[in-house]
Amino acid sequence: MNIVFAGTPQFAADHLKILLDSEHVIKCILTQPDRVSGRGKKIKTSPVKEIALINEIEILQPTSLTDESTIKALKSVKADLMIVVAYGLLIPKKILDIPEMGCVNIHASILPNWRGAAPIEYSIFSGDKETGISYMRMTEGLDEGPILEVHKCKIRKEDDLGSIEDKFIELSKLNLLPFLDKFKKRDLKEVRQENSLATFAPKINPSDQQIDWNKVSDEIDRKIRSLYPKYVAFTFLGDKRIKLHKCFPTESSGLKPGFIGFSEEKKILVGCKDNTCIRIDKIQIEGKDVVKSEDFVRGYKALIDSERKFSSN
Repeated sequence: MNIVFAGTPQFAADHLKILLDSEHVIKCILTQPDRVSGRGKKIKTSPVKEIALINEIEILQPTSLTDESTIKALKSVKADLMIVVAYGLLIPKKILDIPEMGCVNIHASILPNWRGAAPIEYSIFSGDKETGISYMRMTEGLDEGPILEVHKCKIRKEDDLGSIEDKFIELSKLNLLPFLDKFKKRDLKEVRQENSLATFAPKINPSDQQIDWNKVSDEIDRKIRSLYPKYVAFTFLGDKRIKLHKCFPTESSGLKPGFIGFSEEKKILVGCKDNTCIRIDKIQIEGKDVVKSEDFVRGYKALIDSERKFSSN
């Protein structure tokens, strides 16, 4: 099939690689516009665009999908199908109607659970035991279209955002191309979503990344894992922003919420609600590299001794 691919982050790029290694032809790429990133204000292109450039595929980066030039360009491609993976813009009916066989969205949840921009993050944070990747026919509503296939996996206690994305890529390596064969033959049953059962996963914002130590350790652990490595949860030590990369709930320490203690291995312990506790294994102070907890203690002992606790500022 001739395919238009719409996607932006690495998760989408990994799906694009699967398609490029198949008999299907990627005629055109839709991806988010380049962004200015970092202190050096460097222009950052999306992982999907980087692959498109290497493979000399036509690239469209509209700021709006209502632009007539974008609609004209997509019509000229004469695609059989559009595949959408974490693109980042809502796709209007005018564009959904362009491909002859319609549009398929690859969504990172078991729909109708966690419709929206951050399904894996909310699934981990909410303590779900199972998740999955849904292939669905797109309609105008937000992730509301009929489901064509779902492939499930377990969420284990050590899983984070990155490891679940990896599991989903492995599922798509096994299932995406066979799915497209069935789709082409129209050999798939469409299952309508039950809208009354829908839950929503809106875009992550900076306030979602901040740790509230007046929560139990299991909830804090889920937050840290749900944001790693894409965002990374943070707290403050005095006026210094501290990112927490790897942490684990541990035995009660007697510490009050936010207060700092130390394990026998000189790792940082932090008190949480109801006499629960988090052990920090990897940590990063603003402007510096990620370090082991015990190295952070040695390097910032004076700061730790003067502040004695993490705060929300």
